[in-house]
Amino acid sequence: MKMRAFLLIALIIGGMYTMIETINDFKEKSFAEFIDTVDTEFAMLTFTKPMMHGFPAETWSIDDENKVDELLQFLENYHVKKLKPEEIDPDDNIDELTISLRDSEGNNITIVIAENLIIQNSLLYYEIVDGPLDVDWIVRFFVSNKS
Repeated sequence: MKMRAFLLIALIIGGMYTMIETINDFKEKSFAEFIDTVDTEFAMLTFTKPMMHGFPAETWSIDDENKVDELLQFLENYHVKKLKPEEIDPDDNIDELTISLRDSEGNNITIVIAENLIIQNSLLYYEIVDGPLDVDWIVRFFVSNKS
């Protein structure tokens, strides 16, 4: 009987912990907190300029750690919130200006500028809640890194 009570209490505690973690997962957090949960060192930026007037999409990459740090420092001014599955458009074809951060293991975070959206490994979607992003800064950063 004591064993059943112990297992029941353990199950209740485990369920409460999972519920609290789920609630915290969808709360607004600073970009610095978000990037800490990713727990990786990004080494490369990939810029994608969408197709315009029949010209193909343009993509280029840089692997300058200083530029990666510059972008991350800029993004630390913002807060993000994880989107719930029902808030994500499964048919959303993203054909916009994007910046992707990649690490040596292939993990990536894509920032969709016009939609104030961050996509982690093509699975987890985050909304920039105190956006829009400073487009002037983004354009200067984009142009200064165009190769």
